[in-house]
Amino acid sequence: MSKKVADIIVETLQSAGVRHCYGVVGDTLNLIARSLERSKIEWVSVRHEEAGAFAAQAEAQVTGHLTAVAGSCGPGSLHFINGIFEANRNRAPVVLIASQIIRDELGFDFIQEVDFKQVYQSCSVFCDMIYTAEQARRKTVIACQTALAKRGVAVLIVPADVSASTVHEDVPYSIHVSNPVVRPSDADLTEMADILNQGERIAVYGGSGCQEAHKEILAVAEKLKAPIAHTSRAKDFLEHDNPYNIGMTGMLGKRLSRAARLRHVPDVGR
Repeated sequence: MSKKVADIIVETLQSAGVRHCYGVVGDTLNLIARSLERSKIEWVSVRHEEAGAFAAQAEAQVTGHLTAVAGSCGPGSLHFINGIFEANRNRAPVVLIASQIIRDELGFDFIQEVDFKQVYQSCSVFCDMIYTAEQARRKTVIACQTALAKRGVAVLIVPADVSASTVHEDVPYSIHVSNPVVRPSDADLTEMADILNQGERIAVYGGSGCQEAHKEILAVAEKLKAPIAHTSRAKDFLEHDNPYNIGMTGMLGKRLSRAARLRHVPDVGR
């Protein structure tokens, strides 16, 4: 059975759990926009692509689900840049579908040609172009899988002529969404306990890895009678209902937490 690349991309996004796609429709994105309209993914039209990137990041962080943004060639997809940088820094699983001019015109200073790969490589966990119709599903699956596994932004560049191509595919690439538990070895835990038992003035410094560990970290602080300082990304996880909280560190932090951080402090979930 033959399918259009645009339909394959949207079908794969839907199977990866994407519920909303934010962006501005235009020229090179039209085919993908039509496929989105026929899918279960809700298109959210924004006035400016940058706002769409920030909205997608917020949704991904709150829900934990993969969220998409999509734009047209040239300045269209380029406008996502600020939101994409922040989404990747905040480890939000977002996929950017950056539609591109047709392949025959690449490299000839064609109107609105932008090298998205060069632009977005420094702020993404995956960034590549679909060069042929046969690559469509495989690369879209890799983009979605990487965004979910590495918790960051995946950028998929799609030339307009590729999205309009049809392909007969018989390889069922699929996406696996999992949340593995990562923990230190027993030997490392024993060593950490020994260090803490020998300490006399201990403070806890918590990072984003403390998500869903509020109860456990407070139990450690209670046992050690230790104050808890936290990073900006751990604010939502550690600040509430925390009698040991001494605030955030960093540029917007407090003097007390900075003073504690300068001493010997065990890092938790950085």
